[in-house]
Amino acid sequence: MSKLLKVSTFYAVIIMMLLSLSACGTNDTTSSQKLEEGEPEKMAENKEAESIKTRQYTDVLGREVTIPNKPQRVVALWSVGELLALNTKPVGSTKNLLRFYSEEEQKDIEIVGEGVMGDYEKVLSLQPDLILVYAKATAEELEQYSKIAPTVATAFFGDPFQTLRDVGEIMNKQEQAKQWITAYQERVKKIRVKAANLKEQGEKALVIQFALKDIYLYHSDTFPTIFDAYEFELTDKQKELQKDEAFAPQVVSLELLPEFNADRIFLIVNDDESRAILENIQNSRIWKYLPAVKNNKVYEIQNRISIKDVTTFDWALDEVFQLLEQ
Repeated sequence: MSKLLKVSTFYAVIIMMLLSLSACGTNDTTSSQKLEEGEPEKMAENKEAESIKTRQYTDVLGREVTIPNKPQRVVALWSVGELLALNTKPVGSTKNLLRFYSEEEQKDIEIVGEGVMGDYEKVLSLQPDLILVYAKATAEELEQYSKIAPTVATAFFGDPFQTLRDVGEIMNKQEQAKQWITAYQERVKKIRVKAANLKEQGEKALVIQFALKDIYLYHSDTFPTIFDAYEFELTDKQKELQKDEAFAPQVVSLELLPEFNADRIFLIVNDDESRAILENIQNSRIWKYLPAVKNNKVYEIQNRISIKDVTTFDWALDEVFQLLEQ
């Protein structure tokens, strides 16, 4: 078997991952602080009226869609992380997308199926006023869901910050999206200072994923937290591979790993079957003599990091820091 086998597309692996199971009150009762009789009903009516107002939005597929001015009931078959960053909980999403998020993040979100596109009847039952899908959705899928509610496609692993801006525009929360990005950039600056004593300048990192019975290498821009936020450098071997404009996710053999000569290795283990492969490799002489292994600088990180949305960026800043502290 060749040491390096190119995989047709990144999308196949990611979709396989997604398809697999894995108002406080006050005691003051003065009339000026009491809600007037009927005010809650008025607020509800105003909210409903706002959701009825519509505007035109052109999605990433170039489709012009009439959407609510301020969507209230969103089913997110994609872009969950962007909604969470905007303090918006979708009313529904898929089990295999939500599994990447914490229990708190998942709270109050109804499961509408397990696959990438969910279950039509379950989505229908939630009576959404907007549905978000990924840009790889078929014309048939788009047409089907558009019968339930306005259906907007968002980018499939595009620029995460631009996707946040797009979802901010969809939700009429453009300013909130802008503020989130600014706050995140400030967090990155602070955590770089905190991490300065935990790593040497110029250290090279390698991120590999154990999935589908193989070891996968992805383009470095799949993991901006490691290579941008924490400023780990690429190995010379990966730099060489990425010079090829046609670079795609690649299956890497155990025998090739020494050529990367990484100071740090971050591991992603996709499932139990993949863990068995990792455990077998860890007993090999090749693995034991890798510099990162000999120096005890190998870290396992949750496969959530592969999702590459802004909420995950925020999570990953803390996650990587904790790993480096070990």
